[in-house]
Amino acid sequence: MDIKNKILSQSNQFKHYKEKSEKLSKENKKLKDKIEKLSSNEKYEKGISIIIPTYKGESYIQGLLDSLANQTLSKELFELIFVINGELDSTTDILKDFILKNPEMNIIFTYTTTPGVSNARNIGIEISQREYIGFVDDDDYISEHYLESLYNHSAANRVVMTNFIDVDEDTGEKSESYVIPFSEKRSGIIDNAPITFRGLSSVTVAKIIPTYAIKTTKFNTELKSGVDISYHARLYPKFDFEFFFIPKEEDAVYYRIKRTGSISRQELSYEFNILGRLGVIEDINRSIKENKPNKKYLRYLKRQANIQVSRFMKEYLKQHPEDREKIMKDIEKRDLVYFPYDKLE
Repeated sequence: MDIKNKILSQSNQFKHYKEKSEKLSKENKKLKDKIEKLSSNEKYEKGISIIIPTYKGESYIQGLLDSLANQTLSKELFELIFVINGELDSTTDILKDFILKNPEMNIIFTYTTTPGVSNARNIGIEISQREYIGFVDDDDYISEHYLESLYNHSAANRVVMTNFIDVDEDTGEKSESYVIPFSEKRSGIIDNAPITFRGLSSVTVAKIIPTYAIKTTKFNTELKSGVDISYHARLYPKFDFEFFFIPKEEDAVYYRIKRTGSISRQELSYEFNILGRLGVIEDINRSIKENKPNKKYLRYLKRQANIQVSRFMKEYLKQHPEDREKIMKDIEKRDLVYFPYDKLE
């Protein structure tokens, strides 16, 4: 081998080892960051913080309070954070009475004049001091084993999800939810849960998530709908969670009261079907740009954006074809790296 080729060969070897060294260094940094994130949960008290935003809940919150008082999980292992928001009613008096009757429970309630579930959740997140955070809506309720099962299956890198049942507000009839069919047989660790359990993984309730993770992300207070999708689209790609689904036999159930005015019953409007969906798609795009998600989460984010278009925007356009040009202008004025134009046709 002549001198020139020998130098070239050694140069290529050096380059190879340098690249390998840099790659290992990056992998070590990722591992170190992950360990730091996981260990940061140690600074919180053991147990679950349950955040309950409430607005004018006087006529229905008692059902939730009864279910919280009947939890089988030790009262020492959970705290209840009620965030009353907006115009006041007698909910404050109901909560004071609940505290007096349940002195052994860890109950906090606070008030903000600013209405809105997103702002209330953000306040609750700031207050939370337990290892895990879960959310419950003030007009829903939970089974008595709900918190115990969630906590028994918790882990520092895990999202624990549980069963979900719809309850008709008028008749009390219980039924499977589109979010996750109750007949679903899966349990344990779920591979690729954000895709296979897309509905359940994207609602805020019926799960607990490590507090160190939740505190990195705020709910978008500008959105009037699609808030849960926006939140999880910005949260999940930051962490390599595993997802665990509680076996049905444990009877850990979140009961959601189906009320008039829910998204599933929302009337067509430009505000909801177009501007609201574009707001969610903007947050999804923000996550793509900021988090640079891996293939799994990029697929999840794109699918969430696709649903906003195919289920809501397309339906509006079908009824109002005269608004096509206006819609296209509203899309184009936003800085989107991904928009499924094909789903709009």
